[in-house]
Amino acid sequence: MEPTGLLTIMLWLWLFFAIKLGFIGTALLIQHRMPGFIKRVSERYRTKPNRLMLLLGLINSIAIPFIAVLLISTEVLALPGILLLLLYLWLALVCYTVVYREIGSNLFEEFASNKEVKITLYGGLIAEAAFFTPVLGQILSLALFIKSMGAITMVLLTRKKRGV
Repeated sequence: MEPTGLLTIMLWLWLFFAIKLGFIGTALLIQHRMPGFIKRVSERYRTKPNRLMLLLGLINSIAIPFIAVLLISTEVLALPGILLLLLYLWLALVCYTVVYREIGSNLFEEFASNKEVKITLYGGLIAEAAFFTPVLGQILSLALFIKSMGAITMVLLTRKKRGV
């Protein structure tokens, strides 16, 4: 293999790992900035997944980008379409924050200090390593994304109880 080809492969691998570390860092930031919301979504995610939650997650995972592309293609409503895509990106990052937190909390029970940060960090590292598996990783990532998207949608559609 030529040196330029090897350097190109190394560059793409470093870029891939930088993006994955960026996802984990963003999950840590979201966990720190919105702990109450993430806790409510995690409780909804942890409960027995009912069909409504999975259906809402599947519909939102498909409909939001589709509607955003339709809005952008009209050129007149491009700005709302771009804002909808940004909302979808935020929802995706929150989805993976919930997934990282749940994987970390299932594997690691006891941490002395900074428990939530460590659970999200270690859960993110393990989840991204699992998602790196060629076919099963992508299927697992998509399934967990749909489930957490449904949990977020259900939390956003339900009212927060007083005093909580």
